[in-house]
Amino acid sequence: MSVPQLDNSRLGFTKKNELISKETKSLNIFNKTGVVGEKIWMGHTLVEPGGVSNAHHHQQSDTVHYVLKGKGIFFYGENFENSVEISDGDFIYIPPYQKYTYKNASHTDLLDMVTTMAPEHQVVYVSKNEKIEIPKGFAQEDRVSVVRGSNLTDLTNQTKNMPRKTAIQATNLWIGRVTGEPSKDSGAHHHGDAETAGFIISGTTRILYGDNYGKYEDFNPGDFLRVPTFLPHIERNVSASEPVEFLTARNPKNIVVNLES
Repeated sequence: MSVPQLDNSRLGFTKKNELISKETKSLNIFNKTGVVGEKIWMGHTLVEPGGVSNAHHHQQSDTVHYVLKGKGIFFYGENFENSVEISDGDFIYIPPYQKYTYKNASHTDLLDMVTTMAPEHQVVYVSKNEKIEIPKGFAQEDRVSVVRGSNLTDLTNQTKNMPRKTAIQATNLWIGRVTGEPSKDSGAHHHGDAETAGFIISGTTRILYGDNYGKYEDFNPGDFLRVPTFLPHIERNVSASEPVEFLTARNPKNIVVNLES
């Protein structure tokens, strides 16, 4: 795996209007990179009305698609005999080496998704009748799974004022949603050896870091961010009236180490 050269003393981020397009072989589907970490990738997937992906898998990466808006149908299995529909707020987990396709279920509206892969972004296109051999060391029993937005669980590590809800915990990837209360902050914390990628769904959040938390970055809807391992920081909702909501993913799991302020 090619490891990017990153400054782990500061936040990484890409603003909504700075996303970098990635090449895709599927017509009417557009992928853009949000953030690239040492062991996690998060980006934006946009599927035009009626758009259909080519058959593909993600090699050794655990992959989750989160639907921001729209309806998609995913087809998977040896002969693509299984299908599931997902819509706003739903998560779908794709195990390593699982071939699948998906399509926009609407012929009038966009399918808008955030895609996360760990440890890295990998797409291998295959023919529909191609048999995929799963290498030793990868769980043969892992299956595609869907978690509806209404079925998230709060049984995970937490900070104050920023409740986290788990959607998926895979071998190399935890992902869930976080809500920040108006005018509240998380308190100082870090995530141990878990590298974090995030996407702002709604509201504006400020993340403070550095000596005495004297540095900060503000993030708005559509922005992506990366928090390096062991970097102390504070998340703050800068609005006095509106909550902030964001998608958070970590490799390998949701580690939260709360610190004294």
